[in-house]
Amino acid sequence: MTDCDETLTALLFGRALDRDAAAHLAACPRCRAERAAVEGLARTLAAPGPTPPPGLATRVLGAAEPLLARNARRAAGSILARALAAALLPLPVILLLDFYLVRAAFALLTTILPTALGAYLVFNYTATFALLLALTYGAIPIFVERQVRLRREESHA
Repeated sequence: MTDCDETLTALLFGRALDRDAAAHLAACPRCRAERAAVEGLARTLAAPGPTPPPGLATRVLGAAEPLLARNARRAAGSILARALAAALLPLPVILLLDFYLVRAAFALLTTILPTALGAYLVFNYTATFALLLALTYGAIPIFVERQVRLRREESHA
């Protein structure tokens, strides 16, 4: 047996009623009373919608532009935070390994060279490493901004 909701839904979507649904429609006073309203609603929903006035899309985009810009800045901030977090995660391990590498290199160099020269070489290596780390981590925001800009251009294209 078919209930009222199934019968009215079939009418709304314009489906053909099976034998049970037709029998239910004939016997149920609620479905008979709502049949005209449901069929009218189905015709209204099937009719083509009104055409928007010219320039509506431009006005809507102009009104939404500040919100879109704010959301883009917020998205860029979260992307930057994730990129920095991913880059900073291995940094303690890198620094620890480099610390042991520098100690071992200094110990090896002081056995071969005078201590001052070994210290000079280790200091130069450490300064170069620190500079490269600073440049690498300083470039992350630049690369993130570029990626955000490229994504924004792709989404608008």
